[in-house]
Amino acid sequence: MTTPRPSLTHVGPHHDPRGPDGVGLTIGKTFTFEASHRLNGLPDGHKCARLHGHSYRVTVELTADELAGPGFVTDFGDLLPFSAYLAEHFDHRDLNEVLDVEPTSERLALHLVRWFLDNVQPVIAGRLVAVTVSETPKTWARCTVGNAR
Repeated sequence: MTTPRPSLTHVGPHHDPRGPDGVGLTIGKTFTFEASHRLNGLPDGHKCARLHGHSYRVTVELTADELAGPGFVTDFGDLLPFSAYLAEHFDHRDLNEVLDVEPTSERLALHLVRWFLDNVQPVIAGRLVAVTVSETPKTWARCTVGNAR
């Protein structure tokens, strides 16, 4: 991405979008893709040791000290490169062939945080807080930015 960093709008007398009551502003966007994987090193008979697939949901959360444009943490349209990365590299793929580590939700979340920090964050107004990866509606792994490096 080569788009310039958006101009920022100061909010309130202290240029802080949290306001005097300390309330912060966080946004999130969820992306989906379909993929398969298997996990090695599990006990015989463990269902995750077999090749199987999931409908993955990936949610990114962002915050900002100042709001951009008409009052955005980040324009959701600026997340298009992340969506394209997921579609090109993960959708309808075998994650064992895509990642160089065991394709657990935890390691996928860590990988996606690192990619986002390197490729999207330098050109957007907001800061990444976390990436959450869900394999099922009831399970998820969350990588916060402080744990990504």
